[in-house]
Amino acid sequence: MTHTSLNLPTHNHETTSTNGISGEIITASFPKQKTNLFRRMIDSFKRATPSKIVPIEMNESKDGEKLNDNTEEDGTGLHRTLKNRHLQMIAIGGAIGTGLFVGSGSALATGGPGALVLDFIIIGFMLFNVCMALGELCVVFPVSGSFVVHGSRFLDPAWGFAMGWNYALHRLVVIPLELTVAGIVICYWTTSINIAVWITIFLFVLLIINLFGVRGFGEIEFYMAIVKVVAVLGFIILGIVLVFGGGPNHQYIGGKYWHNPGSFANGFKGVCSVFVTAAFAFGGTELV
Repeated sequence: MTHTSLNLPTHNHETTSTNGISGEIITASFPKQKTNLFRRMIDSFKRATPSKIVPIEMNESKDGEKLNDNTEEDGTGLHRTLKNRHLQMIAIGGAIGTGLFVGSGSALATGGPGALVLDFIIIGFMLFNVCMALGELCVVFPVSGSFVVHGSRFLDPAWGFAMGWNYALHRLVVIPLELTVAGIVICYWTTSINIAVWITIFLFVLLIINLFGVRGFGEIEFYMAIVKVVAVLGFIILGIVLVFGGGPNHQYIGGKYWHNPGSFANGFKGVCSVFVTAAFAFGGTELV
């Protein structure tokens, strides 16, 4: 007989788990405690308490040995509060943003339509392989910390350290960038209000969203990602209509810009410049 461990959450609710080897269903019930919204906000910033370990006997088998080898035992006490729909829409919404709505215009003018399509396909294919590899690593080695921990484990601790700080600095730069771009988009429609006002408003909204914890963030990201997808579909339909002369001046565009300035406007240099925009547009998807 061998033993494995079942992590029971310390939050007060009822949880059900299944023993993957014997098929036995185990249910544990915890009494609920009423807490107000303010207390839950404060508690959400605290480190999660380590999970209680309850030993469960199961039949000795190779699957059981593999399960024991791959079980996380670092006592991080992390609890999953995001559902599959949240993760899926966060991944999709992460690839739709500043790089597509704002940066693609300048990339189209610099590299041409051919370079834009080619670079987005190449970067998309590369990111697909990265996400598939990360998915396999997370299944075989389900550790808290994802690819930062994987880098420390399989390459060198210095590699994981540098990667973690690289992403931290990346977020410190991207968040002000996103706020500034949001203000620029609003100022396109109205210039009577200074852009600093819009940046302050969006920053305040961002702070409010983070007060609702992981679950609130997931719900907001889910619905905002839906808005992004609908907006992309709307722009595609609008673009088709404009290309076939459905605009106010009824001018037929067709393949005009594939000939003037050309599909690859600035040659190889234009293709390389568009790579930066394409990589930025897909950035963040691997974090999911």
